Amino acid sequence: MAYIEFKNVNKEYKMGEVCIKALENTSFEIEKNELTVIVGPSGAGKTTTLNILGGMDTLTSGSVIIDGKDISKLNKKGLTNYRRNDIGFVFQFYNLVQNLTALENVELATQICTNSLNPSDVLKQVGLESRLNNFPSQLSGGEQQRVAIARAIAKNPKILLCDEPTRCSRL
Repeated sequence: MAYIEFKNVNKEYKMGEVCIKALENTSFEIEKNELTVIVGPSGAGKTTTLNILGGMDTLTSGSVIIDGKDISKLNKKGLTNYRRNDIGFVFQFYNLVQNLTALENVELATQICTNSLNPSDVLKQVGLESRLNNFPSQLSGGEQQRVAIARAIAKNPKILLCDEPTRCSRL
């Protein structure tokens, strides 16, 4: 049995009478400790897949089984616990809290989970030891990205999901 099983997953978004199929009968398996990359053109469902794996979006049909647990059947409280303790997510646009320092952004994530790593140590590991007390607006795009990565890693998650982690920092 694979660590992650994404089985016949469908995700539809309805906007009035329009139905957009973001995922259609999508299936894959990932073994524990395996590095997997999802590639495809814009609109192919990559972010939707990550959001479903991360428990931030629900599927329309199918199942997602992680470490033997069907997360597609979890209630809101179960999904919250799953996101807190099992998932580290690096968002495409960083989602840093602008009025918190780099260290505080990472500390914030570690306060809601169990078994977290030391925020200062993780920021040092990503090369930001001299930028701990800087606010996001005082950091370059690459440095903000490393804070976002440190925030996800500091949770010491079972699964690390990264949505376009090498995206150009200029929009």
